[in-house]
Amino acid sequence: MDFYIPTEKMAIQVSYSLQDEATYKREVNALLKISRVFETDTLYIITNDEEKTIEERGRQIMVVPIYKWLLDKSI
Repeated sequence: MDFYIPTEKMAIQVSYSLQDEATYKREVNALLKISRVFETDTLYIITNDEEKTIEERGRQIMVVPIYKWLLDKSI
């Protein structure tokens, strides 16, 4: 797990890219694992330039490019 912010109930993974299947699985599984242990409302994977939403095991993971994450005050 890269970051867990308990006051925000947020978990964050950081990866340059999710194009490699092994990387994708590692990052997604890390977030799913932490969400089983700690209360989480928001799950993020911050990447260089990829953006999408992943639905996995009933959880929503937002994949956001770093520039957007840094500039978006609502995140």
